Formats: sequence, structure tokens, C-alpha cells
Amino acid sequence: ILRAADVAEISRGVRRAHLLAVFTAQRIGEIVAAKWDEFALDGVEVTIGDSQRAKLDPLAGNWSIPRERMKRKEKERGPHVVPLPPRLLAMLRDWRREDGEDAVFVCPAPKGQGPITREAVEKFHRRARELTGTHSPHSWRSVFSTWGRDAGKDADAVEAQLDHMIGTKQAAAYDRAKRLDIRRELMTWHE
Repeated sequence: ILRAADVAEISRGVRRAHLLAVFTAQRIGEIVAAKWDEFALDGVEVTIGDSQRAKLDPLAGNWSIPRERMKRKEKERGPHVVPLPPRLLAMLRDWRREDGEDAVFVCPAPKGQGPITREAVEKFHRRARELTGTHSPHSWRSVFSTWGRDAGKDADAVEAQLDHMIGTKQAAAYDRAKRLDIRRELMTWHE
């Protein structure tokens, strides 16, 4: 699917949305509305070993998706922070340079000022790649979960990356951990 998408004639917005779905396992509705100001591309604070101390890692990046765009909209959860795998981070940095500082949307529509639609990405999967009934943009989330679990990765980290509730509803009410360090390692493996 990735090789076929690489050679497909599609808009840069659809190509980018497809790659964001592959490498972050986020929902397509969250992806198509992504704005450049949600991305930390020039390094982020990461924990040093098992300590509570942190340092700036210039090779790390995050995407902070506003909670109102997420399926789970509980404001107290704060934005959904997605650690970016190195390969995607490099692509995002290139895209940002190409777009210029005035660009707003990561997945711009070919015409106009707004982002592409989720239907554009779904249409790409259905028609251009002839994947109807076998794979959709949302399927990357299943792929990520299945491969992560099959590889013995931390199940809570997989669920946190997908912004799913961890444990029972009662346990989730008390568990506010974002598991960023474990998820950063998971996203590097996922690449």
C-alpha cells in the first residue's frame, strides 16, 4: 500500500494525510484538520532514563491534537500528545520548509485556504488504490494495534497512542498518565 501510494498522482494534502495516518495511527478526521502550530518539530523535552529529569532532545517531536478535535472530548484530559517517529518528523520538517511560515494546514486542499476533507483520503483508498472492503484510512489504527501487540509492546502504550480508555471506566478516571516515554519508544519501533 505504501509503495503504491508513493507513485500515485494525488494532491500533497492527500499524500500527507495518508502518511500521517500510517505513521501516527490517528483518526483521519483528526489528521486532515492538523495545523502547523500543533507540531513541535524542533525538539521536545524527554525524560532522562528512569528519573524525573528531562532534557531537550533535538531529534524528537510531538503533535498536540486539540481535545475538541478528538473523539474523546473530555477537556480535563488536555490535548492528545502524539510522539512523532523520526522518519515522519523528517518528512514534516521538509513539508514545513516547502509550505513556508505563513501556511496554516499540514494537509492543504489543492484549491482554497482550508484543509483537504476526510472524504478525499477515503476516496484515494477506495478508487485510486482499489482498496474498497480491504483497507481504509482508519485501518492503519488496527494495523498499529495488531502489530504492536503481536510484537509484545506495552498494551497500555498502544491504547494511549490510539487515545483509547485504559482499563475500566473507574480506573481511567484516576489514570491521567500520558505514557509519553513508552509511546515515543513505541513510535520509533513502529516506523
